Amino acid sequence: MRVYIIIWVILSMGFRAVAQDKLLVAGSGNPHILLVDKQTGKVEWKHALEKGEECNTVALTRKGEVLYSYKRGAKLVTWDHQVVWDYPAPDKTELQSATLLRDGGVLLGLCGNPARFIELDKNGKEVNEVVLDLEVEKTHNQFRQVFQLRNKNYLIPVMTRQKVLEVTRKGKVVAEHQIEGKAFSSLELKDGNLLLPCGDGHYYMVIDRRTGEELKRMNANDIPGVSLLFVGQILQLKNQNLLICNWYGHTKDVTVDEPQLIEIDKEGKVVWSLHDKENVGKISAACYLKDFRLPDLK
Repeated sequence: MRVYIIIWVILSMGFRAVAQDKLLVAGSGNPHILLVDKQTGKVEWKHALEKGEECNTVALTRKGEVLYSYKRGAKLVTWDHQVVWDYPAPDKTELQSATLLRDGGVLLGLCGNPARFIELDKNGKEVNEVVLDLEVEKTHNQFRQVFQLRNKNYLIPVMTRQKVLEVTRKGKVVAEHQIEGKAFSSLELKDGNLLLPCGDGHYYMVIDRRTGEELKRMNANDIPGVSLLFVGQILQLKNQNLLICNWYGHTKDVTVDEPQLIEIDKEGKVVWSLHDKENVGKISAACYLKDFRLPDLK
């Protein structure tokens, strides 16, 4: 009897999808949020956006629900497309950023005059708000991705002003760095310095956290075998490799054909890429899911 039970367990496991590294991806101009298997490149799940929605941030919560911004608001949905909550953006604002806080809550970034940065708890309830004048009249040109740093401050790349602001949860600007480029996003590195993907500049840079001094820059053709287009979000993986979102929405030359995702090692060499515009489309935001298995939706 024990042998039969063991065989049954093995067979049952065989019918379930094996846990593999996955990528939850989205991008301005992409009508879907998608889950892509990294090994095969196969799209395993799609969530359709409504007409006119624009997604530039996507994440998976600790509970296993999908968080994303859609310019007119932000949503938390389940894998079977049920809406847990929907936070609509007020008139004359754009909700471009919905990212995870370190306590499991959510940080919303609303472009507007003034801009607003709102913390939600795990149940979607507002628990903190920062109101800030970014001195950029056109809301669409203010920012895209805003993240909470390890010290719980917010890092806000103000695109048009080519500045990066570090702001406390009480709204005090504690650091302001002028940079050469319009940063789309940011990544706090282990040493505390800041990696800034600079969109249409076709490069990313690393700056000193304290002084704002540029320490490193990777230009459009510095990575052998690929070219950087609009440099969107960049993730640092557990092995210290960088995963670059290579958004092609502003590429006017139709002959330019580059991967949408590029993974490079410490030496700047490509170790993996995703090149499937037909099935995946534009990618400006990504969430890396290690050893992930899509829940059984039946």
